[in-house]
Amino acid sequence: MLARILSIFFFIVSALTFAQKKAIAHSDYDLWKTNTSTKISDKGQLVVSVIELVTDRGDGHIEIYNTISGKKFTYPRGYNPTITLDENYVIFKQKVAYDSIRKEKKKEVKEDNQAKETLFIYDVNKNAISDSVLRVKKHEVPKKNSNWFVIEKFKELSKKKDTLNKEVDKDSTLQIEQDSVKKKIKIAYKQDYALVYNVKTKSKDTIHQIKEFAIPESGNSFIYSLKSEKKKERDLGIYKYDVTNNTKISIDTTQYEYSKLALDNEANQFAYIASPDSTHIDSLQHQLFYYKDEGLKTLVDTLGTNIKKGWILGKDQSPYFSESGQRLYFTSKPKPRFKRDTTMLDSEIPEVDVWTWTDKILQPEQKVREEELNANAFLSYYNTENATYVQLQDEAIEDLIFDKKKEQQYIIGATGAPYDISRSWDWPWARDFYSINAVTGEKKQLLEKMRRNPIIAPNGIYALYFDIELQQWFSVNLETAEKINLTKDVTVPFYDEDDDHPALPLPHGFGGFDSDGKALVYDKYDIWRLTLDGSKAPENISKTGRLNDIRYRVLKLDDENPDLASYLEQQLLITSFDRKTKASGLYTLKRRKLFEKLKPTIYFYGDYETAKNAAVLTYTKENFQLYPDLYVTKNDFQSSTQITDLNPHEKNFKWGTVEQFSWTAYDGTALEGLIYKPENFDASKKYPMITYFYEKRSDSYRYHSTPNPSRSIVNPTYLVSNDYVMFIPDIVYTDGKPGDSAYNCIVSGVEAVEKLGYVDSSNLAIQGQSWGGYQVAYLVTKTNKFKAAMAGAPVSNMTSAYGGIRWGSGLSRAFQYERTQTRIGQNLWEGLDLYIENSPLFGVPNIETPLLMMHNDADGAVPYYQGIEMFMAMRRLQKPAWLLVYNKEAHNLTQIKNRQDLSIRMMQFFDHYLKGEPAPVWMAKGLPRVKKGKDLGYELEGE
Repeated sequence: MLARILSIFFFIVSALTFAQKKAIAHSDYDLWKTNTSTKISDKGQLVVSVIELVTDRGDGHIEIYNTISGKKFTYPRGYNPTITLDENYVIFKQKVAYDSIRKEKKKEVKEDNQAKETLFIYDVNKNAISDSVLRVKKHEVPKKNSNWFVIEKFKELSKKKDTLNKEVDKDSTLQIEQDSVKKKIKIAYKQDYALVYNVKTKSKDTIHQIKEFAIPESGNSFIYSLKSEKKKERDLGIYKYDVTNNTKISIDTTQYEYSKLALDNEANQFAYIASPDSTHIDSLQHQLFYYKDEGLKTLVDTLGTNIKKGWILGKDQSPYFSESGQRLYFTSKPKPRFKRDTTMLDSEIPEVDVWTWTDKILQPEQKVREEELNANAFLSYYNTENATYVQLQDEAIEDLIFDKKKEQQYIIGATGAPYDISRSWDWPWARDFYSINAVTGEKKQLLEKMRRNPIIAPNGIYALYFDIELQQWFSVNLETAEKINLTKDVTVPFYDEDDDHPALPLPHGFGGFDSDGKALVYDKYDIWRLTLDGSKAPENISKTGRLNDIRYRVLKLDDENPDLASYLEQQLLITSFDRKTKASGLYTLKRRKLFEKLKPTIYFYGDYETAKNAAVLTYTKENFQLYPDLYVTKNDFQSSTQITDLNPHEKNFKWGTVEQFSWTAYDGTALEGLIYKPENFDASKKYPMITYFYEKRSDSYRYHSTPNPSRSIVNPTYLVSNDYVMFIPDIVYTDGKPGDSAYNCIVSGVEAVEKLGYVDSSNLAIQGQSWGGYQVAYLVTKTNKFKAAMAGAPVSNMTSAYGGIRWGSGLSRAFQYERTQTRIGQNLWEGLDLYIENSPLFGVPNIETPLLMMHNDADGAVPYYQGIEMFMAMRRLQKPAWLLVYNKEAHNLTQIKNRQDLSIRMMQFFDHYLKGEPAPVWMAKGLPRVKKGKDLGYELEGE
C-alpha cells in the first residue's frame, strides 16, 4: 500500500514538474549562451573562457578558472584575453554594453562620441581586478615577457580635453611649461595614442600620435611609427622604445610614409617599409629598411637594388623574421606597366569586363580576388648573418609551403597554372610542385599534376603526400626527388571507400607527425605510423578499429604547429568514435597500447585543449539533453571538474529525446537516421513530423542542439519542444541520379517511420537548405506525401545553373555538377537528359505541395535566379508558393534580425499546414512593397 502511495506521489510530483515547463518560443533565443573560446595558460594554472549570447543580443562575460585554487573569477562583457607567461595576470577587453550600443544607434551618435571598450588587468594572486584603462582600441602583450605591454587608445572626447586644459591653467607659476603641457595634451586628445604599461608597477608612459607599433615575443624594446597631426601630411618617423628605462630613440625621420613594421623575437633587429615621397598612389615607390646594432641599412631602394631587374618591393606584405632571426623575409614583384591615356577623364573611360576563351582565371574570379591579385608578390629573404639575398619565388610559383619559423634548406613551391582552365570542370584541382633550395634559390620539379598538397616533415628532408590516382601514401626526398610508396603492402584502403561522388576519392586523412618525426595517417578505422624513408613497414597503432567498427583519430591541438600530433605526459592523444553507437572516447598511446581516459558512454566529447607545459586538459561533453559545458582534468583523468554552467535554464523548458533509427531503402541499401521526439512523448498519439536532410547526419546522434534563430534550417530542440517529431535520414547517392537517390532514401525512411504508429501521415513536411533545398524542390515534383515543404536556396534548373558562376568565389559551377555534390558525373552536352531529369523546374506541373522558399539576393553559392525560376513557374501554374528574399544576405542568413524573422515565418508556415493554425497575414494576403519595414505581417488572420 505504501509503495502504491509513494508511486502516486512521485507521479503527481513529476506531472507538476513537467507542467511547469514551457515550450521554447522564438522570444526565448536570447537566453542561451555559448563558450566562444578557451585558453589555457602554458603551465596549466588558468583556464579562461569567453562566454557570449548565441544571438549576440545581450551581454556575455569572461570566466577565469584557477586549477590550483579551484576559484573562478567572472567579469561582465570580457573578451580577447591574454594570459601572461608567469600566470600572474590576465589582460582582457570589455565590450560596450549591448543596451548602450542600441541607445547610441537610436540617437545616431557619431563614431568619435560613441562609447569605447575598456581594458582590464586581472591579478591572479589577489583574485581581483588590479587596474583598468578606458577607451582602448587594441593592445598587444609579448608572448614570453610578463612585465609590460602596449595599449593603443582612441583619441579623447573634446569636452575632456577642455577639462584638462582648465586643470593646466591652474598652474600659473610656470607659464612656459604650461604652454608645453597644453600643447601635448592637445595633440594627445586630438589623435589616437599609445600607453606603455608596466604590469608590476602599473605605471604608464604615453606615446602621442601613434600610427603603428610592433612588439617582440620576449625582448624589452619595441618599435613604433608616428603620424602627423594633420591628415595627408608626412609621417613623423620610426622610433625604438626601451622598456627597461622608458627611453625613446629616433631611428628614421627622413621618409614620407612608414608601414609594415617587423622585429625579431628578442627585438635585436627590426625592419620596415617606407616611401620617400607622396607621389600618386599608383606610382608610389617603396623601400625596405633594416636596423641592427644601432645601424640602419637600406635593403631594397626605389631603384629595386638587390632584387630582380625590373621588379619593385612588394608593399602589401609585411616583412618578417624567422625564429632565430637569421632570415628576414620580404616580397617583390614585376613593376606594373599600364597604357593609360592620362588625357581622358574618369567619365570618359569605358567600364567593360573583357572575357576571353583563353583566360586562365575567369573574369568573375578575378573580380572577387582583385585585391589579392593586385597585391600579389613573391617571396625572398635577406640573410642577416652573411648579408646575402635569396629569391625563393617567381611568377612561375604561386604558393610556397614551408615552416616560416625555421631555416629549412628545402621548401616546396606550387603552381596550378597548367590546369587553371580545367578548374572550371575538373575536381579535385591539380597542381605541380617544386623543390626549392632555400640556400641557393634553385628549384626542380618534384611532383606533377598532384591533387593534394605535400606536407614537409619536421626534419625538412622528406615530404609526405597522398596520390589519389594511385590511392597510396608516398614520401618524397626534397633534395633528390626520390619517391617511396609507403603503403603499397597494406591491404586496407587509405582512400574514403564510402565516397559517392563521381570523382577520385580523397584520403581518410593525416594525423600529424609524431614525436619521432614519423607520419600518422588514417584508414577508415585505424591509425597507421609511417617511416618516411621506408626503412620500416607501416604499423597499425590503434589495431582494433576495423575489428570493432570504431574510428580512431589523433588530436592535433597546437595552433602554432598544426602538423604535429599532440601529447599528454609524452603519451599520444587519440580519440575514438563508435560507428554503431556513436559513442566517443579519449585514449593515450603508451608502449604500443591504448589506455582509456574518457570512457565511451552516452556522451560526445570534443573541443579539447591542452596546456603547453603541463598535463592539464580541457574538454566538453554533450548529448541532446546535456549542454556541452567545459571540464578540466589535471591528474591524468583520475578526476574531472566542470568549470562552466552556461545554460542551467534548459531544465525549465520542454526538451525531448533523440534515438537512432535504421531502415532499408527501396533499392535495398541499409540506412541510418535520427528521430527526435517531444519530452512528454506518448506513443498512442499522432504527431506531425518534419523531415530535414543534408547528406549524412546520423553521426550527430549525441550532439546537443542549442535553440537559436535559424540561418536556414529547422531546429530539432524547438520542434520537439513544440510537439513535433523530427526525422533526419542519411542519404547515399548514385552517379547521375541525385534526385532519385534522395527519393530512394528520404521517402523510404519517412514511410518506415510512419509504420512506427505515432506519426500523423496526413501532417508530414520536409525542409532543407542548399543541397537539401534542391532535394526538397525535387521531391515535391515526385510525391504528394508531404503537406508542406520549405526549400532554402534550391537549385531548380540544372541546365541554367550548370553554366553559371558561384558569385562568392567567381568560379564556374560546372565542376560542382560534374564532380562534386550534384553528382551528375557528365557535362551538360553528354548528359543533357540527366540535367533535365534532375531539375525540379521541369516537374512543376506535378506539384501539389505548398512550397515556401528562401533565396537571398546576395547568394554567392546558388544563384538567386534559381529560386526565382522555381517561384515564377509555380506562380504561372498557380501553385501555392512563397519566396522570402533577405536583402544583402548571402547563402545562409547572418544578421540576427533576419534569422529571427525566418524562424518565425518558417514555423508559422508549418504550424498552419501541419497543426491547422490560422495563416499569418503575410501568407494569406502577402506583404506589399509599401509596407516593407513597417508591417511584418506576422499577425494571424482573424486576430
